[in-house]
Amino acid sequence: MQPGTINLSRKVALVTGGGSGIGATISLALARAGADVAINYNNSKQEANRIRDKIETAGQRSLVIGADVGDTTQCKALIRQTEEAFNRVDILVSNAGMSQPHQIVDTPDEEWERVMNVNARATFALARELLPGMIQRKFGRFITISSGVAVYGRGGASGVTYAASKAALIALTKGIAHEGAPYVTANAILPGPTNRQLAEERTKPIQIQENQPVNWLGIPTPISRKGTPEDIAHTVVFFASDASEYITGQSLHVSGGLFMP
Repeated sequence: MQPGTINLSRKVALVTGGGSGIGATISLALARAGADVAINYNNSKQEANRIRDKIETAGQRSLVIGADVGDTTQCKALIRQTEEAFNRVDILVSNAGMSQPHQIVDTPDEEWERVMNVNARATFALARELLPGMIQRKFGRFITISSGVAVYGRGGASGVTYAASKAALIALTKGIAHEGAPYVTANAILPGPTNRQLAEERTKPIQIQENQPVNWLGIPTPISRKGTPEDIAHTVVFFASDASEYITGQSLHVSGGLFMP
């Protein structure tokens, strides 16, 4: 691979929650880099089909698969259906996630379990299915979408349960990096506040605010604008490529400098 180029042709990517929000832009970016893309959705079938059509129009293969990744049985079926269509999975983007509305004292056990299952255990269940084949083929990429609240403890409408699940995802990503080495890498992306709309559907451009500093919970953002789905998607494509083969077990804040660990 030549420096400065990213080519994911002949690679197969699976994106959980890949039909809407940031996941949709990730799916499109992977396809534009040459990958075939399996798009997982839970409730947004129509949106997932729309992204699949965009990918196929661009000349790549795509597949839409409904599955609730909070259920480990459905995780296993999701991998099976992807492998039946594309023979393997080279790249997993664990993007599906859910927030929670309650503070600790008001959080029922069921809410804790559901958030942890979708946001953290799903990646564990998918890795359990995917790691053997990736290790055998001597190639694999796990990219997990955590959050800046994992290090802050809360954020906006996202409470402690969400933060705990995203922190657990970081530790899990490091564990996958250890067990997948040396040919399978795993890295986490920690977005800050991010717009969820596709670039072509935004009515207003997202620009640096020179005279109106952007902050989140009172924390200033040095690159003074809100994040875009493309910011996250470009980072995913990099971690999916050969250009990142010497990077594993890392947590990268994509937040305009909001967090500088």
